[in-house]
Amino acid sequence: MTTDPQTEMSWHFDLPAPYDFGHCVAAARFLYTAARPMPDGALRRLLRVGDRLALFEFTALGHVDQPRIAARLLTADGALDPALADAKLRAFLNPHADITRFYETITDPPLRAATHRLRGLHAFGADTFFEALALTMIEQQITLKMAQNGERWLMAAYGGQLVYEGETYMTFPTAAHMAALTVDEIAPMKITRVRLARIIALAQQITTDEVPLEALRTQSPEAVYAVLRTIKGVGHWTAAWTLIRALGHYPYLGNADVALRAAVNHYYYGQPGRIDRALMDEIFARSGEYGGIAAFYILMQWAFERY
Repeated sequence: MTTDPQTEMSWHFDLPAPYDFGHCVAAARFLYTAARPMPDGALRRLLRVGDRLALFEFTALGHVDQPRIAARLLTADGALDPALADAKLRAFLNPHADITRFYETITDPPLRAATHRLRGLHAFGADTFFEALALTMIEQQITLKMAQNGERWLMAAYGGQLVYEGETYMTFPTAAHMAALTVDEIAPMKITRVRLARIIALAQQITTDEVPLEALRTQSPEAVYAVLRTIKGVGHWTAAWTLIRALGHYPYLGNADVALRAAVNHYYYGQPGRIDRALMDEIFARSGEYGGIAAFYILMQWAFERY
């Protein structure tokens, strides 16, 4: 890391190969409404570093087999702790999944085609564990477009914001801020009041340490999954997507994911509509421990090609 004046802090990260920054940026459109892809291929993201808000710009310096990512601080609302900033940026780049071993195990032609198309794809990490879980709860059983409209409204109304060169950048509200809100105050998100109440209740549990989400980062994915499933309104699909966003761990999403069922029916059978649930489970069971990341790649290929 090189450190100059506060607004000129910069970092360079050498990551495990393969890592395709362009694919990660493209996937971020579907995972984070706060991520801002730039025309030159860079990505800007407002993140919390301790109790500060900081806007970073990420760019690729290397290539997929020798990945090197540069990050620079564009602006912040106060002085940053360099060690906290370094840890936050590494968590954001999220290169932890063993995708090389996953690629070596592939036997299905449709999955091989997807991994060839998206080689080096990883999911960027969430700003906070609360963001990872709350975003996924918002996206339950509605279209992604509707969910992201609600997320943008919430960030504009109650999230963190910084202005840089005349543009406003936003990030998700903190659990403490959400805990103080009422269902009526966030009703313009246009999701069910039951789900709104559950997100507020989750935020309140976090602020009282009843559910210490951030502390879960040091535990195994299996232990984190078990805790997530104890939270009201969190089923397998929600817990799985939260683990992808928060930890870079890819459990199988399950047959409740209707977009995944449509993608599998298209790529494996050339058919419209959704594949039978049990048959889809059988397909991803062939990948064993990599069934989750296999499903992620099939779903991201579907998203890239259609949106």
